[in-house]
Amino acid sequence: MLNKKISIWVLIAACAGAVSANAQNNTNSPYSRYGYGILDDNSFGMDRAMGGIGYGLQSSGQINVKNPASYASMDSLTFLFDFGVNLQNVWMKESPTSKYPAGLKQKNINGNLEYIVMQFPLSKKMAASVGLVPYSYVGYSYGGTLPNGDDTKVGEGGINQAYAGIGYRPVDAFSIGFNMGYLFGNVTHSNYIIPSSGNTVGSLLENKMHVSDFHIEFGAQYAYQIKNKYKDKLIFGVVYSPKKSLLGSMTNTVSDYTSSSESVVSTTSESLKNRYQLPNSYGGGFTYMRKNNFIVGADFTYQAWAKAKYAGVLGNQNNRMRVSLGGEYIPDAMSKNFGKQMHYRAGLFYNKAYQKIDDMETGKQCDMREIGVSCGFGIPVLNSRSLINIALEYVNRQTTPKKLITENYLRLSISLTFNEKWFYKEKIN
Repeated sequence: MLNKKISIWVLIAACAGAVSANAQNNTNSPYSRYGYGILDDNSFGMDRAMGGIGYGLQSSGQINVKNPASYASMDSLTFLFDFGVNLQNVWMKESPTSKYPAGLKQKNINGNLEYIVMQFPLSKKMAASVGLVPYSYVGYSYGGTLPNGDDTKVGEGGINQAYAGIGYRPVDAFSIGFNMGYLFGNVTHSNYIIPSSGNTVGSLLENKMHVSDFHIEFGAQYAYQIKNKYKDKLIFGVVYSPKKSLLGSMTNTVSDYTSSSESVVSTTSESLKNRYQLPNSYGGGFTYMRKNNFIVGADFTYQAWAKAKYAGVLGNQNNRMRVSLGGEYIPDAMSKNFGKQMHYRAGLFYNKAYQKIDDMETGKQCDMREIGVSCGFGIPVLNSRSLINIALEYVNRQTTPKKLITENYLRLSISLTFNEKWFYKEKIN
C-alpha cells in the first residue's frame, strides 16, 4: 500500500510539471519558422532509442502511442504511467556568404519536460491510454539587414496534443484502436524593424496563430505466430489519420514603438478554417520478436502535406516521408545478473521534412532532410517491473540542394515508466 501511495504522489508531481512546462520551447531552429514548426513524432520510452519505430511494436509493459492498436497488448492487471524529459545541445553553422565568408556559427542548449502519458486496462481484451504530448515546436531568433535599418525575427510557441485512445483485441492475433486528440496552442512570429537613421520609431509586425481543434487517428496490428521452437512473432501494423481543416484563428498586429512606448497601428484577425489544413497521414511497419528478448523492426511514414493548404495556398509544402529502423536485445530478463536484465537498444532514421525553405540570396526554395542515429538502455528498477529508459540521439538537419544552415543535435532523453499491478484483489489469510 505504501508503494502505491508513493506512486500516486509521483503521478501528481509529474502532471504538475507537465502543465508548467507546456509552454516551453524545445528548439532553437530557424527552420521552425516554416509551417507549423518542427513536427514531433511521439517517439518516447522504449522506441526513442530504437530509431522511433512503433507501428508494429507491442509490449505488455511499455506505452506505444504511435499505434493505438498496441494498447490491447498490455497486461490486464497492470497500470502504466510514463513521463519523459530531454536535454539537447545543438551546433548550427550557416553556409559561407559574401558578407560572412567563414560562415556564422551558434551553439544552444535547451531542455524540457516532454510528455506525460498513462495506460490502463478496461477488460482482458481492451485498454485505454490518455496523455499530453507535443505536436510541433517553434523557437528561433535571428537578425538581418535592410537598406535603411535592421530586421530581427523571433518565433516561439508550439502546438500541443491532449489525447485519449482505446485499443481492442477482437481475436488473439488482431487488434484495432484509435486516438482522439485535441490540438491546442499558440505560435507567434514577430518581426522587429529598427531604422538606421536618427528616427527612433521602429515597427513590430506580429503574426499569432491560435489552434484549437480535434483530430483522430486509427490503427491496426496483426501478430503472426511463427511455428518454431522459439515461438517467434511477426507483427504488422498500420495507422491512418484523415485530412482535415484546422480550426482556430490568425491575428496580425502592426505596431510602432520607441524605447519608452508602443502604439498599435492596426490589427486584423481571420479564421484558420479552409485556409490551414492537416494532411492525410499514413504509416506502416513491422517488428520481429523472439522469446520476448529480441526485437527488430522498421517503420515508414508518409504525410501528404503538398495537398494540404497553408495560408490558403496549395503546394508550398513538401510531402513528408520518414523511414525508421531499430531493435532491442535483453540477454536474460530472469537472470540475477543486472547487466543481463538490461534492455539494449539502437536505431536510425531518415526524414524528408515537409518544409520548403527560402534561399534569400537566390530566391529559390530548398528541401529539408534529417538523418539520425540512436542508442540507449532500459534499466530495470529494483524490486519492481518499472523501467528507466535512457536514449542518446545524434541528428543532422540540413537543406538540399544548397546547404543553408546545418544543424547537428546531440539529444539525451530520460523517461520513467511505472509498471505496477493495481487491478487485483489481495488475499488475506
